Amino acid sequence: MNTPQSQHVPTLGLVLAGGEARRMGGNKAFREVGGKSLIGRVIDVAQAQCDQVMISSNAGADAFADFRLPVVGDHPETGQGPLGGILGGLRMLPDGIDWLVTFPVDCPIVPLDMVARLRAAAEGAGVTAAFASHADRDHYLSSIWHRDSAQTIADCLAADDRRVRGPLQALGAARVIFADRVAGLEPFTNVNTPQDLRAVNAAMSDHIAMSDRASNR
Repeated sequence: MNTPQSQHVPTLGLVLAGGEARRMGGNKAFREVGGKSLIGRVIDVAQAQCDQVMISSNAGADAFADFRLPVVGDHPETGQGPLGGILGGLRMLPDGIDWLVTFPVDCPIVPLDMVARLRAAAEGAGVTAAFASHADRDHYLSSIWHRDSAQTIADCLAADDRRVRGPLQALGAARVIFADRVAGLEPFTNVNTPQDLRAVNAAMSDHIAMSDRASNR
C-alpha cells in the first residue's frame, strides 16, 4: 500500500464494547471511572482524535442510545472475539475514510496523540496497521487498521485464529512505543476487575485533587 503522507487523514474511532466482562461481573462499559462511565470516557477520547466514532457491540443500538452513535455488530458472526468487532467496523467504514482506530472500552487512559502517531507509523512503514506499546507491553487493541487489512483479518477468522496479534503479525504492523504518562497516569491501563476499577478511580481522584490544588494557588 502506498498511502501519501498528509497533515490530516480522516479516521474513524471504534469503541470496542462487546466483551462479556465476566471478571467485572458484567456491564463493564457502564461502570464509573472518575465520575463518568468507562464507555463515556473512552468515547470522549476517541472523539477528540477521530473524525467519526462508532461503537462495536452485539447488544444493539438501544443499549447505547444515550450516546447517539452508530452501533456495529461483529462480522461475519458473533463469537469471534475482538477481531470480529474490528472486521465489522472495517466493513462499515464510510467513503472517504480509510483508517479505523480501535479503543477498548476498558482502557480509559489513552495518549492524546495516539491516533496521529499510529497512523504516521503505519504510513511511514508502508503497512496497513500499527499498534501501541508501553513499558514493554504491547497493546494490540489500541491499534489502527487500514480498510485494506480487512481480508487478512477475515482469513485469520476463517482459519479459526481469533488472536488480534495474528493479523497484526501477518500485516507486518508497526509497533509504536508510548513512553509518557497521561496527566500523571499510566496509559493503556486495563480495567478488567472491580479491583482494577478501584485502583484507577483512586489514581484519577488523586490527579484531580492535585490539579485542583494547583489551580487554587
